[in-house]
Amino acid sequence: MRIWLPDAPGVLGAVAAEIGAAQGNVIGLEVLERGAGVAVDELVVELPDVPGAVDAVCRGVRNVPGAGVEVVTEVPGEAPDREGTVLAAAAGILQAGTPAAALRALVGHLRALFDLSWLALADLALSRYVEVHGDAPPVQWVAAFAEGARSGADPANDTTGSGVFVEEVPETGLVVCGGRPTAIRRRERAELGLLVVVASRFMDALSGRPLDAGVPGHGEEGVWPPRSGPGARWSPGAR
Repeated sequence: MRIWLPDAPGVLGAVAAEIGAAQGNVIGLEVLERGAGVAVDELVVELPDVPGAVDAVCRGVRNVPGAGVEVVTEVPGEAPDREGTVLAAAAGILQAGTPAAALRALVGHLRALFDLSWLALADLALSRYVEVHGDAPPVQWVAAFAEGARSGADPANDTTGSGVFVEEVPETGLVVCGGRPTAIRRRERAELGLLVVVASRFMDALSGRPLDAGVPGHGEEGVWPPRSGPGARWSPGAR
């Protein structure tokens, strides 16, 4: 469960006490963001298999002044370790045999790891999409979002948070962007940026090898970076 709470001594302890009173056991904690006196934490909570257990824990968290629940995800069995999943995603990218395969691995891992409702690859000028997954907003909207971030009017620093990211993939002439209904927090943005850099460096190392033949949206065989142009947009459908 992802919660926000005042970043002050004793508050996290009070949250843990409320969770314990609801028969929950906190077995993991990751700090995703801190700023302006507020922290956003991701907790792994073990609950009894009884009806209403999740609702009871959420009510307990909200009993603490200034605390709230952003999102709850029920995970059957053992919850994955966050650092482990990021490392596994990086390893998955590094197993690719061609630049195109590394780019596909990056796209797949970003969608899965950050639970994105849409993801797209665009040209560097953000004038057109090259590849789209899910129901992406118009590329002009993404360009305006990116411009706002560059100018300092960064929607990602809004108190409500932003569920959109825009990252250049260095040395490829491409930008990867995506979004989801819930906010992408600072730690997640750092993880996302790290995976993009890993993919970019690995694609550069592989650039002397031919691309996979016949991969839509990733250029011609043997050409890297991929060429974009009219008719280059590929939409494989929503996930």
